[in-house]
Amino acid sequence: MDEAQPDFFTGALITKTNFDLVYASKIAALAAQFGGDSLHGKDLGFGRVEEIAESLLRIFKKVDARFFISRVEKRYLLATKIFDTIFDSGENAAVAWRHYNIRPLRLMLAFKVAALVTEDIAKRFWETLLEKNEVKVQAALPEICQSLTDRVGELPDQRSRQIVSDALAWARDHPETLHLHLDTRQARNGHMPNMVAFANLLEGLEFFSKKWDRRVRRITHERQSEFDKTLKEWHEIHSTASDEPIHMPGEVIVFQKVVGSEFEVKKDSESAGIQAIDIVLWLYLQYTREADFPPNCARLMKYVVRHAWMNDFSYAGVEKQFIERFGKIISTPISAEQELEARKLIELDEVRRLESMRQYEQDGIVPFMRKPLLAAGNADHDD
Repeated sequence: MDEAQPDFFTGALITKTNFDLVYASKIAALAAQFGGDSLHGKDLGFGRVEEIAESLLRIFKKVDARFFISRVEKRYLLATKIFDTIFDSGENAAVAWRHYNIRPLRLMLAFKVAALVTEDIAKRFWETLLEKNEVKVQAALPEICQSLTDRVGELPDQRSRQIVSDALAWARDHPETLHLHLDTRQARNGHMPNMVAFANLLEGLEFFSKKWDRRVRRITHERQSEFDKTLKEWHEIHSTASDEPIHMPGEVIVFQKVVGSEFEVKKDSESAGIQAIDIVLWLYLQYTREADFPPNCARLMKYVVRHAWMNDFSYAGVEKQFIERFGKIISTPISAEQELEARKLIELDEVRRLESMRQYEQDGIVPFMRKPLLAAGNADHDD
């Protein structure tokens, strides 16, 4: 991970009109003030952005613009990749169903595992994640699991140490059960921060689509030669996915997003909207750095923040969401009857975990392929 760039930001300008078509000439005129053919916040700096901020604000108000801004913290992203690779109960038989499939439990365990990840472990895992050779991937995983195991003693409680140790030991001894190697560059691109941000972007567009009760017609994305094909593939997958909701404890997942929309990539100089959101995103970056804003830039940023949906995929952002959503539940005392029922479910889950481990040693079938067992398990937990 690049220490100089710990976060990846992306943004979207969302309007009910074709912004590129209607405002191409006005954005071009703003760029021409500085002798260029396009606007770039990092090139203009506060001084020149201040000169055009009032004009941009008037345009945004006229089109009743909305914004989506996403932050992906690279260290948190890597920690989630490690957790999802090793602690997925569908592949790691030593992980109980509840620890991966019940959202609050998954997040708490993921944060604890993240505390074990050193710079060296992170570097080795990232290299393994992007490795083309499957044999090398299989060889690297046990060493990474052992390095994490060596640090388990730093976890704050005995139960967490046991859960994490069991999972790491299984992954170390059965790396063939974990799905990490990907055959194509397009698939490996999916691990990159900008692709995670793109998935968040589609979620943001779907949010505004439902809020406005209007379908997304067109998504114009800045050209990124290495990722253009992957971006189009992801758009196709999400826009044609089933709209059937998947109910999990604590969350409902719908894979379909921006159905019926057209996706296109353009150079920034070809899109007024891309240039406008570039200015906004540059200002937002300065906002996160607590920079001093000149007055016009401050008014523009105030409008953006008041009309934006922010997605913060970071340690701090996810912790804040966790506390807002689950804090009251976790802090509320439970009755003796509720505790007894919970202990019964935990005992049942433990029996299934041990049985899954035993069965794999007999037939080599990973848990997610055991359809009858998974169906029974899901039915019980859903009840």
